Amino acid sequence: MHDVHKIIHVSVTTISTRPLSAIVGIEAIGSTMKFELTEDIALRLCTDLERFLTQEPHPGQISERLSP
Repeated sequence: MHDVHKIIHVSVTTISTRPLSAIVGIEAIGSTMKFELTEDIALRLCTDLERFLTQEPHPGQISERLSP
């Protein structure tokens, strides 16, 4: 996990509604990355985030969530 950076801000800007697409900006300390987001990727990301947010904590795992 050498190249893992802590995300400090995320933005989503719609660039088209047909087909649905957006630009996602992910800001970490010292850098900002931008990615094109399609509807298919957004739906998969929602599924993964829902699974992440609803998982049961494991022994030794921090269960506190960060507030926006």
